[in-house]
Amino acid sequence: MIWESWYWKQPLLEVAERLESFKASNDLSEDQIAQVERDIFIGFYSVRKLFEASAKITDRTRGLSLFLQKHSNLKPVTWRNNHKLDELYDLSRSCKETRDVLFVCGRIIHSFVFAPCESETGGLYGAFFSSDRDKDSHLYFINIDQVISLFTQVGSDDPCHIELSRDPSTGTEIMVVR
Repeated sequence: MIWESWYWKQPLLEVAERLESFKASNDLSEDQIAQVERDIFIGFYSVRKLFEASAKITDRTRGLSLFLQKHSNLKPVTWRNNHKLDELYDLSRSCKETRDVLFVCGRIIHSFVFAPCESETGGLYGAFFSSDRDKDSHLYFINIDQVISLFTQVGSDDPCHIELSRDPSTGTEIMVVR
């Protein structure tokens, strides 16, 4: 349970700034790539915890969708080969897929395959990922601009109106957060 969300949101804003600077870099070092990995894993974990906490995020933010590219699997993925993306997945072809934020959080947090991707000029471009469940069927790619935008929106989200009611027929509580 998250009591004070500022301590979760502020680091997301710092991560978004750092990812923005890595995007603008010409050449990422090994320690910067490791920082990207930590930032994305911890960032998506933080987003998931904030989404699961009552009244810490507005319904508008909770309703966000992310656009992913999806690449088909070519052969079985194991611990010994999960870094050979070009051999395991058809990176020459992709289809677009729209997913809710919690889906992406779960896939990144439980990733079996995870690889930051640099642009042709050397800056951070995005990340490939696939969970232990999906690894033998497909690989996802998310553009770093979407990650930055998500972390910025969640980190800046400050609910100011909470409405709580009960459905008279079912007795279920209904919460609206704006």
